[in-house]
Amino acid sequence: MNYTFFTTSQKTYEAMIVDIRKAQKSIYLESFILKDGRVTNDLFEALRNSAQNGIEVKIIVDIVGHLYFGRVDKIELEKAGIEILFFNRWFYRSHRKILIIDNKIAFIGGLNITGKDSGRFDLHMRLTGSIVKPILNSFARIYQIAGGQDQDILKLIKHKKALKLREKLYRKKLWFIENWPIKGKSEIKEYYQESLKNAQHSIEIVSPYFVPHQWLISALEQAHSRGVEIKLIIPKKPDFWLIEIANLLFTYQLRDILTVFMIPEGIHAKVLLIDNHEGLVGSNNIDALSFDSNFEASVIFRKKDIVIDLISILDHWKSIAIPLDKTHFKIKWYHRILMLLVKLLHPVL
Repeated sequence: MNYTFFTTSQKTYEAMIVDIRKAQKSIYLESFILKDGRVTNDLFEALRNSAQNGIEVKIIVDIVGHLYFGRVDKIELEKAGIEILFFNRWFYRSHRKILIIDNKIAFIGGLNITGKDSGRFDLHMRLTGSIVKPILNSFARIYQIAGGQDQDILKLIKHKKALKLREKLYRKKLWFIENWPIKGKSEIKEYYQESLKNAQHSIEIVSPYFVPHQWLISALEQAHSRGVEIKLIIPKKPDFWLIEIANLLFTYQLRDILTVFMIPEGIHAKVLLIDNHEGLVGSNNIDALSFDSNFEASVIFRKKDIVIDLISILDHWKSIAIPLDKTHFKIKWYHRILMLLVKLLHPVL
C-alpha cells in the first residue's frame, strides 16, 4: 500500500491528471460539486481525451451540488463517450469526493472539483493497494442508486467479500468507512462517538463547518473533563456567511474547552486525529447533514507513517493560523440575533 497527502486543490488536480492520463481501463469520478472552469479545465480535458481513446469513464455528481454550486456540460461529456449520472434522492445528498483509476488507485478526501478558492488548504489522499477495493465497492453501490446500468460495475457490489476485506484492512491499520443514510447506517458518526469517548490525551478536529449537535458537544465536554486537550482548526471565512456565524457561536460556547486555530487563507479539509495515534480524512463536516443525512466517505488509519505525516500537516497549519483564546471572542449585538437564526436552523445545518 502506498499513500500520498495533498494539501491544496492545485496539487491534487495535478496528481489526478497524471493518473487519468495513464489510465488503461477505467476512470470513476464521484463528487458533490463538479465545475469545468479555468482551474479545472485540464482535468476535464484529460477525462474527455481518455474517453475518446477508449477508456471507460463514469462520473457521478450530486444534483444539488450540480444545480447550485457547479455545472458541467453534460452533452459535451457524453459526446466524448463519458457516462455522467446525477445522484438525486429526496432528503439525501451525496457529499463524497472519490476518484478511482483502473480499480487500482483511489483519491479520497474533502476536495470538490471546482477550482473555487484554489489558494485555500484542503486535504486529499492518493491510495493504492487493498484499500481501493472497498472504495470501489462503495462507488458501485452509489452508481446503482444513481441509475447506472453498466453490469461490469454492478458486479463489483459484493457485500460478503467486502465485509471480509474490511476485517483484513482493520488488521492492517487502514480501513474505509461511509455513511449510508437510506439504510440507517452512519459509520462516521459512530466512529466519532466511539473515538471521542476513548480519547486519552488529545483530540484535533479540522472542519470548515463547526456546527456540532448535542451528542458531539457532550462528548467533547466529557473528554475535557478527563484531561484531554482539544484543538480545532477552522477557516476565518467559510463558504457561507451563516456558517461563519455558526462557527463563532459554537466556538464561543465551547471556548473553555477548545483551543481554536483560525486559518486566514481558508481551509476546506475534514480531519480527526485522536491521541496522535489514529487519524481520519474524508468528506464529512462537523454538522448534522454530514453525520445524519449525507452519503459520506472517509478513511481511517493507525499506520505510524501516515499518522506522522498527518501530524506534520496539522502542525504546519497551526503554525500559520491565528490562535484564538477567550479574549479574542467578541460577540456583538447583531451576532446574538443571527445566533437565534442559527439555533433555529441547527437541525439541518
